[in-house]
Amino acid sequence: MNAIKVEIRESSNNETGRVVAPLTGTETSRTISVTATAPASGRKRRVTFGFGGAALLLVLGGAAFGWWNYARTWVTTDNAYVSGHVHAVSTRIAGTVSEVLVSENQQVEAGTVLARLDPGDLKVAHEKANAALAQAEAQLAQTRAQVLRDEALASKAQADFDRAEKLSRGDAGVISKQEFDAATAALDAANSSLSATKASVLAAEAQVKVATAQVKDVELQLGYTEIAAPAAGRVGRKNLEVGNRVQAGQALLAVVEPEVWVTANYKETQLERLRPGQHAILKADSFPGHKFTGTVESLSPASGAEFALLPPDNATGNFTKIVQRVPVKIVFDEASVRDFAGRIVPGMSVVVKVNVRN
Repeated sequence: MNAIKVEIRESSNNETGRVVAPLTGTETSRTISVTATAPASGRKRRVTFGFGGAALLLVLGGAAFGWWNYARTWVTTDNAYVSGHVHAVSTRIAGTVSEVLVSENQQVEAGTVLARLDPGDLKVAHEKANAALAQAEAQLAQTRAQVLRDEALASKAQADFDRAEKLSRGDAGVISKQEFDAATAALDAANSSLSATKASVLAAEAQVKVATAQVKDVELQLGYTEIAAPAAGRVGRKNLEVGNRVQAGQALLAVVEPEVWVTANYKETQLERLRPGQHAILKADSFPGHKFTGTVESLSPASGAEFALLPPDNATGNFTKIVQRVPVKIVFDEASVRDFAGRIVPGMSVVVKVNVRN
């Protein structure tokens, strides 16, 4: 029967077992070496994995704490835009443009004449109105003269009546009943004529007022032929040229004031700790490398949906809850935008975050 011989030798890094296979007739001995990994190497790997897992947990914990601290300090929205005073300039009367005195993007002051309409037709109307006023004033003077005449006739008729009344008294009157009745009728006719003439004076005075108002109306329309800037700012969206026929109320151009602010549409779920006076950091898409600072000035009295053309009516039956957004007005710090005057304009997109722990 073959014999098996096993030898085990220890070394510093590994252990070696020597197994001697069964001997054959021609072999005196044969040795097989078996090598096993030392237990110390596995322990080192487990320790390394342990430290790595702990470090990962610390990193994740730090990131979670940083996110939690950021979330309780700042409320952020990218639904924000630069707003400003944009005045749509239109004409009050219809007419033909005779002069355009400004160009696109030009700076203007309040009251600056921007364009003029042809005043030719209105000048003719002004002359007609003045002629009608003169005619009404002449008619009034004539009617007042008639009042003086009728007052004199009424006074004479009253005197004739008084004399006839005295002469007709008693049984033996000096004048007949017929003469007395004639005096009475003359007095009544004179008084009626005087009353009618006085009424004509009132009508003539009213006609003078109407003619005067017509003159003032034409003068106002003549003034409207000059289209002036309603405020100081820059001209934009110019839509008129010499020769254009414009209608009353037609928008011709816009004047944008230099004052700007940010309207940030925050979700209603973000408003719990948001208050006027809190500090804000703003980043405009046009200037990605610069951070502006500002202050929360006020919150809108209603959500944006309430000011929409068709506000929602949740009592119709099919109700789906949607988180509403409330406009928040944020004003720039003057020092923050001093170097960007005229470059921050209404309509620009802004990312806003407000410190709600101040």
